[in-house]
Amino acid sequence: MNQDQRKYLINEVNNTCRSQSKELEDSKPPRPSLNNYLVAAFLDNSIQFQDMKTLQKKIRERVINFGTDDVLVRESDEDDYGYRHRRRRDSDNLVNQVQLIAEELFVVPEAYTKALNEWQKTVDDIEAKIRTLEATRKTIEMKLQIGSPATLERLVTQADNLGDLNLMNAQLILGQDSESQKRLKQ
Repeated sequence: MNQDQRKYLINEVNNTCRSQSKELEDSKPPRPSLNNYLVAAFLDNSIQFQDMKTLQKKIRERVINFGTDDVLVRESDEDDYGYRHRRRRDSDNLVNQVQLIAEELFVVPEAYTKALNEWQKTVDDIEAKIRTLEATRKTIEMKLQIGSPATLERLVTQADNLGDLNLMNAQLILGQDSESQKRLKQ
């Protein structure tokens, strides 16, 4: 097998890996929305607030640690959708906003915690598959770079089975094992 063939195979392996990684990335479910679960809890009257003394303590600590440009309550334009250069300066359009972290104000609904844990497990599983795929890609690339011409030649003849990186890696391993056994018999 010449260097051009090796480069071609490595390129195909990389393309397959990118394609499979993209499919895995695209299969990740969206993160559950705390906002949606809080609204649902509000609608079914199960919403709970955190202890007010704890909330006051957290807000006090945050305010004390603020810099000179930070404010807890700020004036902003109701119609401000990121178009600051168009923002009207009429005092009628200004409203006060208090920015708090939702988990500091509300008790997180149990259903959200369960959904978030399930989501995290799914994402972790997908990311583990992506890491395994990348490790397989690196192993195959290394084997293609340093593999014996005979092993790689057999691999090229089975090119129709190269669609899956794990299958390709298994074939490379089997090819090396059979070569090692032949050498031992001689």
